[in-house]
Amino acid sequence: MNYMRYAGVVIALTIGVPVVLGVLRQVTGINLSSSAAMIIPAICAAMIEGQKFASRFLRVPTRAETMSFVVVATLIAASFQALFTATVITNHPQYDRLLLTPPSMMLIIGTAVFVVIVIAICNLVFLRMSCKNQLKALNATDKTK
Repeated sequence: MNYMRYAGVVIALTIGVPVVLGVLRQVTGINLSSSAAMIIPAICAAMIEGQKFASRFLRVPTRAETMSFVVVATLIAASFQALFTATVITNHPQYDRLLLTPPSMMLIIGTAVFVVIVIAICNLVFLRMSCKNQLKALNATDKTK
C-alpha cells in the first residue's frame, strides 16, 4: 500500500473539507460543518488505497496486510489531525482565554482516543469494502468483454 498517497489524500481533504464547508456557509448560510470533517479524510483515503490495491494485485489484502495498513494509516491520519487541530486552535482569536480556563484534560484525552478509534475502524472497514467493490467492478468489466 502506498502510504504517501494515503497521507496526501488525508492532508488535502483535512484542509479542503473545512475550507469548502466554510465557503458554503458564507455563500449560502448553511452550516454543514461537524465532527465528520475529521473522519471524512481517513474514509476517502482508505477507499482510494483499497481500490488501488485491488487493481494492482487483483485480490483482497490478507489480514496481516490489512492490520499493518490500519496501524500505519491511523497513525498518519491521527497525527495530521492533531497537528491541524493544534494549528487551528492556536490561531484562534480567543486562544488566551482557552489557556486561562482549559477544559478538563480527561475530556481532551477521551475525545482524542475516541477519534483515533473511529479512524482505525474506518480505515479497516473502508479499505476492505472498497477493495471488494473494485474487484467486483473489475470482474464485471471482464465478463462484458
